[in-house]
Order: sequence, then structure tokens, then C-alpha cells
Amino acid sequence: MSSSPFRGGMPKNYDSGGSSSETENGICLTMTEKKLRSTASKTKSKIFGTCSHCGQLITGEKQRVEIAIPTTVNSSKFSLSYDSHGVAKLHNSCWKVVHSSLKQRGRRRNTRTSRTSSSTASVITTPELPNFDRLEKDILKAVAESAEFHDPMVTVSWEAIRIARLIKSSRHCIVFTGAGISTAAGIGDYRGKSGKWTSLDLNDFINDLSLKQEECSEEVEDIGVDYENLRPTYTHEALKILLDMGFIKYIISQNGDGLHKLSGVKNAHISELHGNVYEEYCEECGTRYTRDMYTPDDVAGQYYDDMQEFKKSTVKLPKHAIRCKTCGLTHRTGRKCEKCGGYLLDTIINFGDDLEEDILERAENHAAKTDLVISLGSTMSVTPANGLVTRNKSAGLVVCNRQKTDFDSLCDRTNSDGVRTGSRVFSDCDLLMKCVMSLLLNTNDLIRWEGERDLRMRKYDSQRQKQSTTEPNTVSSVPSTSLSQHTKLSPQPSSSKRSKTDNRSTQVEARTRSVKGDKSKKSQDGSRTSSSDPAGTGTRDSKDKTKRTRSGDARDSGKRRASKRVKRG
Repeated sequence: MSSSPFRGGMPKNYDSGGSSSETENGICLTMTEKKLRSTASKTKSKIFGTCSHCGQLITGEKQRVEIAIPTTVNSSKFSLSYDSHGVAKLHNSCWKVVHSSLKQRGRRRNTRTSRTSSSTASVITTPELPNFDRLEKDILKAVAESAEFHDPMVTVSWEAIRIARLIKSSRHCIVFTGAGISTAAGIGDYRGKSGKWTSLDLNDFINDLSLKQEECSEEVEDIGVDYENLRPTYTHEALKILLDMGFIKYIISQNGDGLHKLSGVKNAHISELHGNVYEEYCEECGTRYTRDMYTPDDVAGQYYDDMQEFKKSTVKLPKHAIRCKTCGLTHRTGRKCEKCGGYLLDTIINFGDDLEEDILERAENHAAKTDLVISLGSTMSVTPANGLVTRNKSAGLVVCNRQKTDFDSLCDRTNSDGVRTGSRVFSDCDLLMKCVMSLLLNTNDLIRWEGERDLRMRKYDSQRQKQSTTEPNTVSSVPSTSLSQHTKLSPQPSSSKRSKTDNRSTQVEARTRSVKGDKSKKSQDGSRTSSSDPAGTGTRDSKDKTKRTRSGDARDSGKRRASKRVKRG
């Protein structure tokens, strides 16, 4: 088989809904694959706006790049043009010029010399590099790492074909998900061009520049996320169907929004490493509950966050709240266990908290035996979660994320036959998954499944309730919806503990109510302790050698949070 237009050949051909096949660029395509390619080719003339650098139209024929600067900055005198949200769109070729100019000093002309047949030299001068002032240049250097890339649909369709074939040939495919799959549901991501952590970093950066007041507009308050209004996206639902069909075996998620389980994914098929905002458990007997409402106590969390950052707070501390010695916040939800009357704790993993051992071990077991890992919507920069992606060194890797990651080069690996074992797509996850699902489901099943989304949405609505009538900071007798069985969390002796860490040195340690996770057993005062730390000092077991704790970049000594209902001061 001839090689693909992209690096490496295509996996083995499969019939994806039609018995006939055609050839394109030396690749034998089924009729279903050919139809996808034909649909994608029609998007070449689609207009995505005007390039902020060259002023020409951006079409769907080539890759485009989007960056965002803080909206608090007056960009009217900048060289690049930005919209009201601080976003600039560029051709990828123009972004390369802009990015290279950030390394230049002053205004320069880029020239190159070519030799003619008569050996006379002729100089060809390209347009001048942008002449950024100091402020814009410093800001662009700060936002460069969070630039988002968008592949043209012709590229996405080719990679969708490759991914569908990889999935079909896989024996044990697992999926690793991040906040990027939930952005379509209304929740923000973390390292996107306008992500939560990016915004924190950039605003800190702007403050450090000591901008004059006239250069900034009034700061916009972060009002958080209303989790009860979030519903599963196309990607969430597609993964649930692929689990049911046996194409994928397990999901490892860093998300705490509960959307995977709301879509119907069972506990046996997922590890929510950083927890779930709809689950809580008893600090005394370990009984675990699944709720139809958001469980964390943001009022107490806001109090402790304010105390850490400002040494004072205008928020009244609820009587039930106890400060956790590992993350510095609180995990008591204000409700009590129906079995023993003990206080219930949320299942959120904050930076510094230990990941729940049995949940992590299930993820590790599947990661060890996988032959294909599909990472969706994640930069894979938080440990120990990102180590699961490469747990099996021989497994193929598929990555769909709008930003570049440290794992991108692994997607280009080939097997002994010279065929690529992975794929790298710069795209929205929903867009890619729609292409993949069109290749994995037959046409009638796909039409029926997509047509039933409204019915599924009504079902999701019935499983969520508004918490507006429930005081989050009081002990309540809200009826619980238990899991298939009450789960007792007993202390588990282990030779290792891992904490949640962010291994990207450029990111600020951030505590947000969207980055969630499961916790290890906590002591009665709300802090996580090991069996050898009965005093609740928050120290780790001396026998634990490997870190299993989530922690952030030490560059920021404070923890910030974006709560669900409480505005940040």
C-alpha cells in the first residue's frame, strides 16, 4: 500500500459501510470514507475571518491559529488586530512570521539570496516583520504557548480515517480525557487561549508590567460554572456508544464535571482521577453517595481561599467546615451520612491531595495492557495522570487537542511495516469524533443515534436538579441516590502514593472548582491522612516512595479558585 499524504502509511483497510472502494492519493478508501473526504473538500472555501497579520481572508484550505490577549489591555495601538474578546486569528504561515519576529530586535528585513544560471546574485526581499512595541511583544511572548491551532477539514478527515482504522484493529483501546471535551458543554478549559489557568497567568503577567490605569479596563469578575446546567457533549456520548460497542475498553478522565457518568458510562468503565462534583463520601464509615446536585461547599472553600491569599475574608465560615491540611481548603459538604451520621466529604482532588488509590490502580491496569491510547482535549501536563498515557511504551497514541503537547512526537511513531501507529489532530474534539463516528457506525444507526439526542437531553435534565433551594453551608437531609452499592473506603496500605502535580513550569498553581478528582481517605478533621498519620498532620506515610499527589507549579505560592456560585474578590 502506498504511503498516506501525511507521514507514515495507513493502517489496514476496513469496510466502513460499503462494499465498493476507491483510491485517493494511493490509499484504498471505502465508499463511506470517500464520502467523508468529499464532504471535507467542500469546506476549503469556508471563511473563518480575516488574518490579523496580513489582512487576507482565512479559508478552510489551510491550518489557522488563534491567540488571545487579556481583555483588560487596550490593544487599539497594537500591530495585530484583536476582536472584542482579545482574540486574533492568523494563517499558520503568518503566525510563524509573528512568532519568529518575537525573537528579533527592532525592525528587520528578511532577505535571501538565490543564484541564477549565469551565477549572478539576485536579492529577493520579503515583507517586513511586524514592528511590535515593547508591551505587545511582551504580551505575545506570554500568550504564544497557549496558541490554538486548527487543522483544515481535509486534514481532519484523513486523520479520522486513520483513527477509525486504528480503533478497529486495536485489541484494548483506552481513552484519556481532559477539560477540552467539555468546552462545548459550557465549561472552560485550562490551558486554551482563553483558558482558566492561561487567564490567571496573563493577568498576573499584566499586573507585573505595572500598566498605567488608562491602558487597562475594569477587571471582569469570575462567576464560576453552574454545573447543574452542563450536559454531555457529542464526544461524551460518542465515547459511551464506543464503550457499549466494545471499540474502547476504558476511560481515564481528569474531569470532575460528572458528564461521563451522566452520559451513561458505568463505574466499572471509568477512572475519574480528579473526582466528581456529584459524589461525596462519609469521613467516618466511607459510605459513598452519588447525588443529582453539586456537592462541594463553595462558601467554606471561598473562606479558606481568601485566608490563604488575603489573610482575611468577608465570607462567614460555616460551623461544619474544617481546613484540610494537604490542600488548605475544605472538603466537608455540610451533609451527614445516612448510616452513621458522620460528615460527608466531596471527592475533589485539589493540588497537594492524594489520588484515590483504587481508582488510580484501575487506570494503571488498563494503561499497562492497552495497545492504543486516544487522548482528547488534554495537554497531558498534570502528573501523575499524564504518566498513564505512556505507561505502555509500545502502544499507539492518538492526540486531539488544539494546543501543542509534549507528547506530539509520539503520534508519528511507526511499526515494523512503516505504518503509523498514532495520529495528531489539531481540532475541536466534537468535530473529529463526528467524523470518526461516521466511519464506525453504519449510516442508519448513526442517523438514528444522532436523531435521539433530544430524548437523551431530557433524560439528562431529569437526573440533575437545581441547588438554588439548598443551602450549601448547612447540614441538610437531602435524600441521596446511592451507587449500585454503598462503597466502603477502607485505608489501603500501599508502597506508593502519588500527588497531583502540574509539570509545566510556565503555569500558575491554580485551584479551580472545575479541576476535580477523587481523594484518598481523610481524617476526621477533613485533612487527608495515611494510616501512619493518625494525628491528622497532613504528612505522608514515610514508607511511600513514589509521589501520587496532585500539586501545581511552585511559582505561585497562593491557590486560586473559581467557585460555582461565589465570585472571586
